[in-house]
Amino acid sequence: MKKLPKLNPGDKVEIIAPASRCSDLHLTELKTLLTGWGLDCIVSPNIFGNDLLCANTDTIRFESLKNALFDRETKAVICARGGYGCMRLIPALSKLSAPTLPKLFVGMSDITALNLYLQQTWQWPVIHGALAKDKFSPESIESLRSILFGATTQITFSALPLNKHAKKNRLIEADITGGNLCLIQTSLGTQWEIESRNKIIFLEETNERGYRVDRMLEHLRQANVFHHAAAIVLGDFLEGNEPNGTSLVQPVLERFAQSCDIPVLHIKGIGHGHVNFPIPLGILAQLQLGKQINLVCSL
Repeated sequence: MKKLPKLNPGDKVEIIAPASRCSDLHLTELKTLLTGWGLDCIVSPNIFGNDLLCANTDTIRFESLKNALFDRETKAVICARGGYGCMRLIPALSKLSAPTLPKLFVGMSDITALNLYLQQTWQWPVIHGALAKDKFSPESIESLRSILFGATTQITFSALPLNKHAKKNRLIEADITGGNLCLIQTSLGTQWEIESRNKIIFLEETNERGYRVDRMLEHLRQANVFHHAAAIVLGDFLEGNEPNGTSLVQPVLERFAQSCDIPVLHIKGIGHGHVNFPIPLGILAQLQLGKQINLVCSL
């Protein structure tokens, strides 16, 4: 069974920006946070540069990503933020063979592209999560710190059933995969296309109106992504209000869940919100369904 590597005080970690640029203040605060945990934090002087859309050019961002993944002295790679740009790096990344030893890799949102690639091609477990003291709750940040340092060996998420299949008393053991809904849809037809057979698929999203969420889910359905999956776990789907201030997102999710012939459930507090608990991906989990639903991840 694949396990997450662990950090110790004094270990070297590197912050990279494989997608969009964050503010200089955020980068400084992130480095300060990691340093305060007793880590030796590395930031390349080329982390930011001039580019039309991303934190730096594709070439420089790929070199930074490659160096961070292959550096024998660092134990973890922390993505500064999501945004856009990770998928542009995968063609070059696919020409490399995996390093001998896996390392911790932390990121979410647009980083879903890299998370999927590392899970499926390199067999690395990853952490869907992020660190930002000004954005995420202290409990969320502490949960990620606890995972990174191996202070916890098991994470349990309580969930709510969204269809009748989630209410039947049964235990599912399967790997977890997934991430941001838009990126999961974007993966279709690529070399990092989501592998969903016999998997628990986790999905979350933000700032997408109801019809767009419905379109992405229906595309995945028609592409048979859910056909052989074990279950679907929905995290937070935030904002995405209609022009009149109402939201159709929740009704869309409920209709989708009712139309599925596999268990669909909701775990609150995983996604882009202030409360944003990390969730490991690419590891075996136990999903207990029935009257009390729990997703248990052994780290």
